[in-house]
Amino acid sequence: MGNRMTAEDRRGQILRGAMDLFAEKGFRGATTREIARHLGISEALMFKYFPSKEALYRAIIQKRTDGSEEMFFPKEAVQAKDDRQVFRSIASNLIARNTGDPTFMRLILYSALEGHELSRIFFETHVMGRTRLLADYIRQRIKEKAFKPVPPLLAARAFMGMIIHYVQFREIYGMKNFLKFSQKKAVQTFVDTFLNGLTGESKKNGNGKRKTRS
Repeated sequence: MGNRMTAEDRRGQILRGAMDLFAEKGFRGATTREIARHLGISEALMFKYFPSKEALYRAIIQKRTDGSEEMFFPKEAVQAKDDRQVFRSIASNLIARNTGDPTFMRLILYSALEGHELSRIFFETHVMGRTRLLADYIRQRIKEKAFKPVPPLLAARAFMGMIIHYVQFREIYGMKNFLKFSQKKAVQTFVDTFLNGLTGESKKNGNGKRKTRS
């Protein structure tokens, strides 16, 4: 007889299978019966771990948003005011998390179109929370005259939106063949383009200072 699945493994299996179906059919379209059948288990067993479809959906979002904030917003780079490293870290994190497994991105897009309450919660807490972190950094750098005076929240949203749209174009719209760039190249291009706009720099000399025009 094979080893029985642990409670933690079973919970993870249910979350993974449910996420696949929610991404395919949406919250309203995927029933608990379908999810259980897809996993080869009974609804009763599934309800032992998640008492309702909403609880299951909420657990998926919670699992996806758990993790160290440091991965997204590196404190050392912030404290050193290393602008390029701050933005590189954010871009790399967003691209890696969403290209490695775009299922969650599909799920969120689907639920947003359905107008589901948990989608709104995800955007208001997780997405806007991280956007405000970046906006605070931009605001501080504006005060220090390192960046041009722009609306910090809009600037933060513009940068993150640029990255997310790139991922959606590749992973959701199936346009990988039109964007044959390495992650490193994509990150470098986005960060350079964005920061050049904030600082007004087109090029820098070797010590990081602006080149003066003759």
